[in-house]
Amino acid sequence: NILNSVLAILIMFIPLYPKFPLFNVQNTYVAIRLDDIIVAISVLIWFIYQIKHKFPIFKEKIIWFIIAYLLAIFLSTLNALLIFQTVPKNILALHFIRRIEYISLFFLTITTLKNKKDLKIFYFFFVVTALLVSAYGFGQKYFHLPVVSTMNSEFSKGQLLEMNVWTRISATFAGHYDLAAYMTIVLIIIGGVLITTKNKFLKFVSLLIWFVCFQILNLTASRISTFAFWGGMTITIILLKRYLWIIPLSILMILSIVNSKDLNQRLLATIPSFKSQIKTIKKAPTPTPSPIPVVSTAPIPTPKVVAVKVIPTPTVFRHTPIEEFPSVDIDAGVARSGEIRFNTEWPRAITAFKKNILLGTGLGSITLATDNDFLRLLGESGLLGFFTFMSILVFFVIKTFKKPSSLAYIFLGALMATLANSLFIDVFEASKFAYTFWIMMGIYYFIL
Repeated sequence: NILNSVLAILIMFIPLYPKFPLFNVQNTYVAIRLDDIIVAISVLIWFIYQIKHKFPIFKEKIIWFIIAYLLAIFLSTLNALLIFQTVPKNILALHFIRRIEYISLFFLTITTLKNKKDLKIFYFFFVVTALLVSAYGFGQKYFHLPVVSTMNSEFSKGQLLEMNVWTRISATFAGHYDLAAYMTIVLIIIGGVLITTKNKFLKFVSLLIWFVCFQILNLTASRISTFAFWGGMTITIILLKRYLWIIPLSILMILSIVNSKDLNQRLLATIPSFKSQIKTIKKAPTPTPSPIPVVSTAPIPTPKVVAVKVIPTPTVFRHTPIEEFPSVDIDAGVARSGEIRFNTEWPRAITAFKKNILLGTGLGSITLATDNDFLRLLGESGLLGFFTFMSILVFFVIKTFKKPSSLAYIFLGALMATLANSLFIDVFEASKFAYTFWIMMGIYYFIL
């Protein structure tokens, strides 16, 4: 029964504990944190249980799909270490161990769950955690609670930051995209329970909690997560054959987009930004040879020294009044976001894939961000890593339609939303989300 307690702690601790670093890792600003230690202790307890019961985990069919994926990324890591040699050894090891660390919680979850009563208990912890995350998010927005971010190397040192008027909330997560991805699966799971339960009290409570979490998703102003949730929830409703629910859902989504100034401005700026990126790709200028420089023999004049009056730098106060903040050029921000993806991150992943189609160039070889998990899989681990990873997810889809149930359809909708998110966010490498995702998949597997 100790595994039940361990899983309950993980469900709550991982999303709620901010990303304070404990130890720095050389050649990267990714740090070892307390959650790594908690997960390591949890996996050690699970491993002792497996030894005591003669490794029952190997009786599960899914284990061989996961072993195939782990073997694929191991070969990719070995290939990068021995042949490419362009990535520091400790970075390759860090990314490889992290992948195992995330998936290990799937093994722990499927070992822990024994009956449907366990599902109710863990759903309770899941909902309470989502509420606490939401409460902290509102605290950031309206009561100046501190932000702990890993959006860049300086922030990742564990600094306590404060939001300004245009910063999007991240709650206890390291960035607003991670929080939005988390809220996407929270909303689909709670929404699915809301639609299917016959218990009026549970329906009422689920509805209240759902609206709280939905407002947090709006405050993140994440375009991709908003539409990923909308699509995933719609898929769930269709599979559950509760078609009328699509109408209030769609009305609510449209109203929230219109009423969210930050979100609707970003959406309006997305279309012209996307068109300009397509035109840039299609009409890339042909490079012209540089002219041969003419070397001048004229003497170089001696520069004159001019006295410069030094103007003292004005003091910048921590709490700047709201009316003094300059306006934000959202169009420029959206365009920059698209340029980074289309012109830098995605081409870099494609180039890495072309270098080694079978095994890629190694985990972590295309920097920390690609903002597309499918391209990241191809670039870092090649076709072998891509197809073995996708085979795990395809296994769940096939099993769902072979053994359909309301709960299975809810989790399938959450999985589809996650895959939609992974088109523009590295969700499978975002630690807080990745841990939660694999716990969710463990519950999903138990349901099947």
